[in-house]
Order: sequence, then structure tokens, then C-alpha cells
Amino acid sequence: MQELIKYGKKIVTAGLAHSHFGNVSKRVGDQMLISTTGSMLDELEGQIVTVPVDSASPDELDVIASTEVNVHRAIYNATSALAILHGHSKYAVVESLLHESQIVPEDSESIYFLHEIPVVTGGIGSEELARNAASALRDHKGTIARGHGTFARGATVDEAFVILSSIEHACMVKYLLDMARKS
Repeated sequence: MQELIKYGKKIVTAGLAHSHFGNVSKRVGDQMLISTTGSMLDELEGQIVTVPVDSASPDELDVIASTEVNVHRAIYNATSALAILHGHSKYAVVESLLHESQIVPEDSESIYFLHEIPVVTGGIGSEELARNAASALRDHKGTIARGHGTFARGATVDEAFVILSSIEHACMVKYLLDMARKS
């Protein structure tokens, strides 16, 4: 739990989400620790609940868990992820609106580390988003929901944070380079 609290603060400090947007989770066996709906990522003390990963048996705490709880469940069930971070960083959201199905990074580190970044569709917390994000994250460590934000997965919370940060960096470089090319 302390790890999620620490990284919630890091996400806000790094500008990867505003305080009230985004969510964090960590899988522990057949359960997940997840931030509550409407909680501030930089003030998560007392705002993390434990719910089952198995969506066939939702828990009464689902009503206070993040509105994206079903997206986290789908990702955990489709991948080897043990941690998921969801942010709403500026450049990733902008780039997701400019590119139909994927973003190809321009800088060498992002190309090497991320290859390409899938862009998926689906409303906030929708089954469509859960399906599409889980599918994209089978072969990628991060994806961007069009106009919404980034979902990053990792074997650790730290790895998911690196992916979340790397996607924003790749999108910022791409956006600035595209603007410079238009000048």
C-alpha cells in the first residue's frame, strides 16, 4: 500500500496526472489494491481498497474503487502485469487525438524502449476500453486511451511508472518535433 501512495505522489509531481485524475493498482495474488474513485493521487493515505481480480465475483468495495476497476481487472487477466498506473498527461492525450491507431516515437530511446504506442478507444471505465486496453497491453507495456490517458503495466509499480513517464516523454518529443517541422 505504501508503494502505491509513494507513486501516486510521484505521478502528480511529475505532471503525469492532475491530483484528482488517474488511478493506481497493484496485484497481490487474486486480489488487487486500487485507489478509490475521486481520490487524489498525491493524498492516497486511506484511499486504497482491496478488491478481487476476478470480475466474475465483484466485491461490495467495487462501488468505491476507481471507476477504471474493470479496466485494471481486464489488464491483469490478459497480461503478466503486477502493477498498473493510469495517468492523464498532456502530451500523451494530445498525441492520442492526433494519431488513429498508434504513435511511433521519434527519439532513439523511446523507439528502443517502447517501439510504438498503441492508441485505443473506449469511454471511461467502459467494457470497450477494458477489452481494448487489455488487448493492446498483451504485446506492449503501455497504451493511450484516445483523448483520455495512458495505462502502463509492469512487474513492479516502479516499472509501470517508468513506462508512464516514457510514454509522456515520447509524446512530448514527437509533438515538439512535429511543431518544429511545421515552422
